[in-house]
Amino acid sequence: MIAQIGNLFLSGAFAVSFAGLILYALSSIKEEKKFETYANWLWMAKGLFVLISSGALIYLIMTHQFQYYYVWNYTSLDLESRYLFSAFYGGQEGSFMLWVLCGFLVGAGLIRWTRKPYRAPVMFVMMLTQLFLLSMVVGWDFGFTKIGASPFRTIAQEMPNAPFIQANPDFVPSDGSGLNDLLKSPWMMIHPPIIFVGFAMMTVPFAFAIASLWTKTYHEWIRPALPWTLAANVSLLTAIFLGGYWAYETLSFGGYWAWDPVENASLVPWLIGTAGIHAMIIQRKSSRAHKASLFFAILAYVAVIYQTFLTRSGVLAEQSVHSFVDLGLYGQLLLFILVITIMGIGFYLYRYREIPSVDKESDFLSKEFMTFTGAILLFILGFVIIIGTSSPILGRLFVDNPTPPEIQFYNDWSMPIVILMAFATVIGQYLFWQKHTWESLAGKMIMPLILTSIFTVVSIVFGEVRNLYYMVFIFAGWFAVIGNGAVLFELVRKNPKVIGGTITHIGFGALLLGIIASSVYTEPLLDERTTQYNSRIAAGDVFDEEGFPVTQPVEMFELEINRPKLVNDKYMVTYEGFDVSDSPRPGQQTYRLKFEPIDGGDTFYMDPVVYPMMTTSSMDNIDWSVDPHVRTGWLSDVYLYVAGSKYVAGRNEEIDQERRLQRMAQTGAEQDSTIEDTQKIEIKEGESIDAGPFSFTFMQFTPASEESLPENTQIGVRAQVRVEHTPSGNAYDVEPLFAVYTEDGRSYTYSPPLKIDRWDMDVFFSSIYPETDTIELTVEGLDEEFEEDWVLIVAEKKPFVSIVWLGTFMLMAGFSISILRHWEREKAVKREEE
Repeated sequence: MIAQIGNLFLSGAFAVSFAGLILYALSSIKEEKKFETYANWLWMAKGLFVLISSGALIYLIMTHQFQYYYVWNYTSLDLESRYLFSAFYGGQEGSFMLWVLCGFLVGAGLIRWTRKPYRAPVMFVMMLTQLFLLSMVVGWDFGFTKIGASPFRTIAQEMPNAPFIQANPDFVPSDGSGLNDLLKSPWMMIHPPIIFVGFAMMTVPFAFAIASLWTKTYHEWIRPALPWTLAANVSLLTAIFLGGYWAYETLSFGGYWAWDPVENASLVPWLIGTAGIHAMIIQRKSSRAHKASLFFAILAYVAVIYQTFLTRSGVLAEQSVHSFVDLGLYGQLLLFILVITIMGIGFYLYRYREIPSVDKESDFLSKEFMTFTGAILLFILGFVIIIGTSSPILGRLFVDNPTPPEIQFYNDWSMPIVILMAFATVIGQYLFWQKHTWESLAGKMIMPLILTSIFTVVSIVFGEVRNLYYMVFIFAGWFAVIGNGAVLFELVRKNPKVIGGTITHIGFGALLLGIIASSVYTEPLLDERTTQYNSRIAAGDVFDEEGFPVTQPVEMFELEINRPKLVNDKYMVTYEGFDVSDSPRPGQQTYRLKFEPIDGGDTFYMDPVVYPMMTTSSMDNIDWSVDPHVRTGWLSDVYLYVAGSKYVAGRNEEIDQERRLQRMAQTGAEQDSTIEDTQKIEIKEGESIDAGPFSFTFMQFTPASEESLPENTQIGVRAQVRVEHTPSGNAYDVEPLFAVYTEDGRSYTYSPPLKIDRWDMDVFFSSIYPETDTIELTVEGLDEEFEEDWVLIVAEKKPFVSIVWLGTFMLMAGFSISILRHWEREKAVKREEE
């Protein structure tokens, strides 16, 4: 019943959106207030319907209604409540609903605060985008075609030809597939809502641009649109930060950015949106760049829809590690992007000749030219990223199976562009606030250039930078920080309200410095033996079995339990063991590593995690994944994860053994019934006997307590035995029991095992020979090749990652200050009109 209600209200929202679209269109054409009023009511009704439908889906998720495909596909009984809630937007259908809800809230704000003549045209565009998004989840089946994929469809509807459905149409699974283990992170609970707020808000400048073209008011639209555009960019930037931090904390590639298509889906609109902000500022200040402002506002949202198509249609399913699966929405997504692109670009071209333009171009030394240069550089960077992301599609024009570009492609193209941007931010800021000649500008640049040179030389010397390209990059980063810092100092004294842009540019420079330091100059943490081995590799003195030189250095080191090892001549690192638990993931291991700085600093612990990926593992194969541990610091982070362990190797061996036994059973081969790891040891009191890597010492007999003995016991005694692992020196004292008891007139022996968990060994006191003071021990798990518990560790020291986050926060702060300033100006204009 709940699912039917959710489906009904979802269909109602789609129908209401269609009616509202017509009313907003009529209001825009006829300028009738009543049409707009009715459409506004339909907007609110649509939002209420989607909210009720979302509540119904959340209820099905929280109550484990596994007969519904979405619930079964993204949840399970063992999923924690907080992740059950986030599973609402963990799949395509739910994420579309979240996008619609975010768009509804943004639209409600536009209804409240947007002034005429833009309100009706703006809301028409907002309703159009809502209609398309709702079409993705409405789930109408007309037989010959389908519209969307309903989140309320059952398993039987999704897989009607499955044998278990044909055998039992009312089949309800006892458990679900579960949420992707990588998404079980608090950061991923926050990241998707923020990014969909950003996507929804990025619709606003697009809608204002269309309204401007509709009403032929090519200048005034900037004032109401600019605060919304800034807010959209802050939302996307926040989402980018959260996604990057999640990747840094959760994934094992050792960074915060991998140029994945889903990452680029938020970065490209942000870059183009920021280019649009620069053009809007030029237009507001100088009545120039009208065409650029409209073009970038339109293109930013086209980029949102295009990237949505790339990551949701299935065309990049093999290129992206976290793109959505194809739900059969390829045609609808393609139609969405075509309509938005044709409406935006087509309308822009239709009005192009009417859009104001200046007869005289701006001088090179002008705020208009330098600000526009920054906008163009941002656009070029976004265009390069789009080309790289689209290459698997574009490549099909030339080859059958094109491959995505390497990360180096993005790095090689982006570095020179951002270097130019760094220089442009300083020159642009000086020219933005004061007119200059070449001579006066050169005079202003002297001190920032001197300070930049000093800081760059210090960075090169202490960072041991040898690459000339990186030296230029570092110089550009410091120049952006110091040059814009000097401008900030002047603005704070004169007018603190206008410092938003300058803070943003300082944050950009800091971001560049943090990126180059943390990504290029990461230092691996290795023990002395591995470091020496890598030195031999670098010298060409190491060869493989076939005689070829080994060129790949070792990037990990091994630790045995409770055996400290010196790492990088800085830390004594000790592996202290691990715990296995089933929360939040079944079979999750948490490893304990102690770091003791040899310079007398504070000891700290790191707890990396290894877990089986349940959604991708099978009965005959375990897909292991890791959660790194990051110890953050002001100057550097220690980044560490477990690349292998004895426990993981043992579990893999168990799986392989089971697979071999199954093959032997299928082929009829005989199984070896001998137990190679069981051994009997006869030992006298006070004697020690070696068995493999272990030494067994029979120390003495000890009495057995009555409660440990069976009834009718005739003899009950314990043997105190010391078991020592000779290579490590670790030892345990055990007291196995031997008893003889009678039952029904017959004598029986009782010898329960004592388990040594650390070595997976069982010790039995299996017999006693009083005449010689000798006992017999039976030991199971005694492997001649026994090895201590161990882990393989990948650890890195990442300098100045904190500067990356600082730069991002400064970008956010600068945008936010600008939002408040432009919002206050817009409210003042609205009050005057009222």
